[in-house]
Amino acid sequence: MNYRPVSAMSPRVVIVLVILVVAFADGQNEIYQLTGKVFNQIGDGISRAPHVAQYSFYDEEYYKMPHLFHLDEYDGCLATGDAYCLGSFELSADKDNKLFHTMQRYSANWVDNFNHTRLHRGLCLKRSCSEHAPPLLTRPSTHDELQAWFSSCVNTTMQRGYNLRARLYQLDYCKTSAVRSGGPLSASEKGFAAALAAVLALAVVSTTLDLTLSDDAKKGAGWALSWSLRQSWRTLTAPPPAPADCDLRAFDGLRVFCMLCVIIEHVCWLATLSYLADTRFTEQTRRATDVMLMTNSTLVVQIFFIMSSFLLSHKLLQDRSHVPPIRTFIQTMFNRIIRLSPSYFAVVWFAASWWQRLGHGPQWDPLVGAEAQICRNKWWTHLLYLNNIIYPDDKCLIQTWYLAADTQLYALALAMTLLLRNRRGTTVVLATLLLIATGVTFALAYIWHLVPTFIVHRPESVRAIYHGDASFNVLYQSPLGNAVGALCGLLLAHAHHALRRAGLQPQNCQVFRWVSVCAAPLALWWAALSPLLVPAGHPPRAAAAALAALERPVFALLVILALLGAINGVKSPWRTWLSGRGWAFCARLSFGALLLHMPLNKALLASRITPIQLDRQNAIFEWFGVAAISYAAALPLALLVEIPVQRLHRELTKSQQKAKQERQPQHVQLSQKTEKTDMQ
Repeated sequence: MNYRPVSAMSPRVVIVLVILVVAFADGQNEIYQLTGKVFNQIGDGISRAPHVAQYSFYDEEYYKMPHLFHLDEYDGCLATGDAYCLGSFELSADKDNKLFHTMQRYSANWVDNFNHTRLHRGLCLKRSCSEHAPPLLTRPSTHDELQAWFSSCVNTTMQRGYNLRARLYQLDYCKTSAVRSGGPLSASEKGFAAALAAVLALAVVSTTLDLTLSDDAKKGAGWALSWSLRQSWRTLTAPPPAPADCDLRAFDGLRVFCMLCVIIEHVCWLATLSYLADTRFTEQTRRATDVMLMTNSTLVVQIFFIMSSFLLSHKLLQDRSHVPPIRTFIQTMFNRIIRLSPSYFAVVWFAASWWQRLGHGPQWDPLVGAEAQICRNKWWTHLLYLNNIIYPDDKCLIQTWYLAADTQLYALALAMTLLLRNRRGTTVVLATLLLIATGVTFALAYIWHLVPTFIVHRPESVRAIYHGDASFNVLYQSPLGNAVGALCGLLLAHAHHALRRAGLQPQNCQVFRWVSVCAAPLALWWAALSPLLVPAGHPPRAAAAALAALERPVFALLVILALLGAINGVKSPWRTWLSGRGWAFCARLSFGALLLHMPLNKALLASRITPIQLDRQNAIFEWFGVAAISYAAALPLALLVEIPVQRLHRELTKSQQKAKQERQPQHVQLSQKTEKTDMQ
């Protein structure tokens, strides 16, 4: 379960949005209820899928069920030589057990509730299960004996207290103090430490040269100054360029805003993945408007796809050089790889090597250790930007599916732009492709019983990290499921240039101004209220497929309507807020924050010794804390890795071009100067 506070752009807008959220908090919006009934009738009429009535009861009845999560003291247990076991149990009972029937009926609403027939326990065996100890305690117990001890203890406890049987179906670990040490360093860990030392040494040498060399000496040694911290800081704090034909200032603020939305969603996502102190509040607020908005806020990832493909297409449409398309494709993709890969690969390398060593706790092994092992196994898929397609059920830094999908869609958008550039009817072609992508998505969702984003993020699916979830693999993290964002970005770029060529100024049209200004809050309302189009409980097949196919296109189209007005000077409160001067610095750190916020937050949760309390207050405080630490950690990553590698690449490219020009005749050099553009 996830929580997100309503954020806004100015005090007035805050008041308005708060009033609207309160008004819709109980799902009493008549328009959405009416539309939801239509969707439900379609789903019941076409799919005939069984509908499970939502089952709820009072707190007194709820707390008669066993607590889903429990953790004994961890450090004290191991310090005294005891054994600590962590695992999950499947409950069963006789047919006449009323409590078990109640648990089954309540768990049947798998969209909103946890599976209460599965328990998750972390126990110190001698303290909590001494009466179930093996007969020989004078010698160290084997792993099988500890497992049997653990299983017998929980089973007996459930039989005595609830007349339920408990079967161990997943053992995370059983350990004693003897296995707490990390062991010798691996080759990967030694290599990462050596690379880090080399980067720090380069920074020291390069910064020293930058501070001591004269300006004339620096001109011929630009490559040696690539790791200068002073130069990197100047690049990071430099004012953004101001294009003459459109206003892109809102993009920096939008990038930071979307990154904050991703962080709050992941803060609550990771809390749901870990052990929760109270699941009742989480389940009860699942259908609250702010919670639906926060859970569905992953739709903002489409804005990243839109901005990426728009900026690419906008730059290519401005290009007037005569560089062959194949050369432009190779050069553009290579520049993108150089821009993303150093920081990305450094974080993946850290996750596969040192991450597991840097903490401990009762949940450290299942949360951090298990993911670090996956990173050691599939690191090469990240190098190829195919981690969202190859072994999709194995999640290493789960947020990096976006980088893989965006790179794949970036290549397709680049090829499409080169093919459609300077051709008539491009917007019609892109709109047709958008409709086709939506239709294909609906067909696949209906045939394979795929569900929309809100249902994808159901509690038990989150706890399984979407393992085997076709909806996550096909719709959420695949290039097909996110193609609408890239297509809408291309559509925005071509529509903007078509209006410019026709001499039209959309900001002068009053109807368009109102539509553009209203599109942004409508996109937020769509994200918050679209889950109501599918009823609670088992989702009707056709209704779920329709929402799964439409939720991204509707959101993306509203966003590009808002952006088309913003880049053409249409004034609005949200445009003014996002165009502030302070966003550029944070926007340049957002890539590092994307990479680092998940391992930092997961390490924080995995080291906790008690189950976490998840409510609105805790979510807000952890949101700000994780965001601040993530952006702070992104600063050295940018100064030491991201910016220096880009500058080194730029200096080497300049040196090669200069040497090539010196070898060419003078008339060829003059010809090339007249054709040079900012793409080169």
